[in-house]
Amino acid sequence: MRTLLLIATGLFLSLGMFAQENKSIKAVKVTDVSVLNSFGYLVSYTVTFKNTSSKTIDHIGWTVNYYDNSGKLVSSEESSFNSDSMVDPIVAGFEKTLVRTPRIKGASKAQIVVKEAHSPDGTKFK
Repeated sequence: MRTLLLIATGLFLSLGMFAQENKSIKAVKVTDVSVLNSFGYLVSYTVTFKNTSSKTIDHIGWTVNYYDNSGKLVSSEESSFNSDSMVDPIVAGFEKTLVRTPRIKGASKAQIVVKEAHSPDGTKFK
């Protein structure tokens, strides 16, 4: 029984090692990523960013990596958020959820890698 428990624990822990983790920077943390799959396509993903700095964030640049069920990289692309007169910036301590619709064939998972952020006063975060 003990051997079976050790094997099950080992398998459970090894699954976490192969998962693609989102990568944040000091000023911006990725708090959630959800995907919508339909008929073999990753139709959309929703990402929530939290401003962990003491300044307002008006730009975030990131790379999104798309993986299939076996963990194989299917595609990558750059994306960004920019505030303007219609879209408010992210105030310090608050979150913003964004939706993107890439329509990637064969992908079932999305990993977000934040590359940079910018505040209205000109401060750049990397």
